[in-house]
Amino acid sequence: MSDIQTIAYPYAKAAFDFAKENDALDEWMAGLNLVANVMEQPSLETQVKALEQGGKSETDNFLHLLFSVCDGFIDSHMQNLLKLMAENQRLIVMRSVTEIFTQLKDDNDLRLDVTVYTSEPLDDEQYEELLEALEKKFDRHISLARKIDRNLIGGMVIKAGELVIDGSLQTSIQRLATNLHV
Repeated sequence: MSDIQTIAYPYAKAAFDFAKENDALDEWMAGLNLVANVMEQPSLETQVKALEQGGKSETDNFLHLLFSVCDGFIDSHMQNLLKLMAENQRLIVMRSVTEIFTQLKDDNDLRLDVTVYTSEPLDDEQYEELLEALEKKFDRHISLARKIDRNLIGGMVIKAGELVIDGSLQTSIQRLATNLHV
C-alpha cells in the first residue's frame, strides 16, 4: 500500500462502516465523489495543498466554502468526516479515500470492474461468454469494459483489480520460445 493509501484507508474504512451501518452506501459514495471532484477543481486544488501550511482560520474558511458548494448533497456526518480530515491535514488524500471507499463497497456488493483488451472488437456472443466465465471464476457481478489494443497480435489481456490474465498471442509465443531454449 502506498503512503497515500495508508493515510486514506482509515478514513475510507470509517466512512464505509458508518454508511453500511446506516444503509447509506450509495449516498456516501455519491457524496465522496462529489467532494473529491469539487476539491480537484484547479482553483480549489491549490487551496487544498496550501492548507498544510495554513492555520485554523484558512481551514475553516476552506471548509465553509466546500460545504456551501456541496450544500444539499452531503450531510452533517460527511461534513464531520471532512472536518476531521482537515484537522489532521488529510484533505489532500480525498481522492484516495473515495477510491478505497468504492473498492470496499464493490467488495461488499460482490461486484468487480474488469477490462478486457483485444486486438479486434469482441462480438456480442464472445462478450456474453466471457462475462459469464468471469462471473463464475470470480463469483461476483462483473462490470466488463472492452478496449481495443492494436499492439496485441491476437488473444486478450484481462485486468480485474490487481489481477492480470495475459492470454495474448505475443505472451504465448514468448513462453514457447522460453520453453524451447531450456
